[in-house]
Amino acid sequence: MALPTRIGRLRLPVLCFVVGKAAVKGGDVEKAVSEAIAGGATMIRISETELPAGEVLDLAVRLRTVTKGKALLVVDDRVDVAVAVAADGVELPEDGLPTRAAREQIGKYAVVGRSVYTAERALQATREGADYVTVGSIYKGASKSEKAAGVGLLNEISKDSDLPMLAAGGITAEKVGEVIKAGAAGVSVMSAIAGADDPKAAAEALALALKDAWAARPEEVAATA
Repeated sequence: MALPTRIGRLRLPVLCFVVGKAAVKGGDVEKAVSEAIAGGATMIRISETELPAGEVLDLAVRLRTVTKGKALLVVDDRVDVAVAVAADGVELPEDGLPTRAAREQIGKYAVVGRSVYTAERALQATREGADYVTVGSIYKGASKSEKAAGVGLLNEISKDSDLPMLAAGGITAEKVGEVIKAGAAGVSVMSAIAGADDPKAAAEALALALKDAWAARPEEVAATA
């Protein structure tokens, strides 16, 4: 059963597809997002914080049309863009706006998530009223500069917080079971779908792995979800 959130309910486990123009193989972001949703993605997160606001807005407008009624649309950092397109929420960077400030702008029914890299910041996000946290990098991703925290970080956070955690960084279908077992309530991926020749099939593989891992959680954990 999904946990209540500001936007009705997050459908747990969450399969979040992080998108950006440059990250999608072939460059057709709308097609990739549409296929990912058809394959089981439940959240689409726009990560284009370095582009001019106008370009981010243009992308958000187009993806709002693709996602509406099918998947949550969340915008990284740019609360103004999220408000302009009536997105379902915003994901704040670790040192971004306070949750309360973002909530005042985007509205009380929107999802406000936060990207975190330490247990301390995850607990801070919990205290500030975030709806979920994206935790990374769990595994070594495409960036050689990334440091992998490992599933130990998920275990550490879950001991003190029941806030839904999305595991990020180097996530593949084969690794889904491990992060769910460690306490994650879903995964956030980019290259696993964006870099695939068949985004729908890639999303289906991740969604199936999530379904199986979610069903296999220990009884005491499943009883709280």
